Amino acid sequence: MTITTRLFTLFSGKSVGQDQFGNRYYVEKKIPKNRREKRWVIYHGIAEPSKVPPEWHSWLHYTSNVPPSQRSTPRHAWEKTHLPNLT
Repeated sequence: MTITTRLFTLFSGKSVGQDQFGNRYYVEKKIPKNRREKRWVIYHGIAEPSKVPPEWHSWLHYTSNVPPSQRSTPRHAWEKTHLPNLT
């Protein structure tokens, strides 16, 4: 992670949650007028986008407005747990 990303996260980011892989998710503290909030992830270990679970992916891409850490999403019996790309 670059020093620029660390400083931006420190001064402008508000933590909204963490997933089972240790990735931390942030949202902008102050949202400028006429613009939607900025959302980003700080990966745990190597930056690998396939480590983002589907619930958090939908939040990062503005499909859902409420982060998975603030809502309960029931898992079906037929759903498998998320695995990152192992190749």
